Amino acid sequence: MHMRRQQLSHRGFRPHPIVPHARGEGKSRPHSAHKHSHSAPLFSAGETVRETGIYEVIHDRAHRSAHEVVMLSGDAFPSCDSCGDQVHFRLVRTAPYIFQDEDFEEQN
Repeated sequence: MHMRRQQLSHRGFRPHPIVPHARGEGKSRPHSAHKHSHSAPLFSAGETVRETGIYEVIHDRAHRSAHEVVMLSGDAFPSCDSCGDQVHFRLVRTAPYIFQDEDFEEQN
């Protein structure tokens, strides 16, 4: 059974390490992950996520250290319970959502 976007939760999420394949192994696909530097633009709470990927969350007033989260394209960047709309997000790297990948798409 596939998880739907509404069912995604931080509980039970364990990132899977990416292991590069030897040249010529498996299917050939374009690599969609882009690395971004600390000079990448900052996004604010309420803005629409343009690219699915891993974002660094930077909190106001240093109440919490920066941390990384997964955000899905089309969702809104959320406000923080402690610093409200003063939280910012920076794209670390794009990463496609598994159920938007052609090999894992849900059939209609």
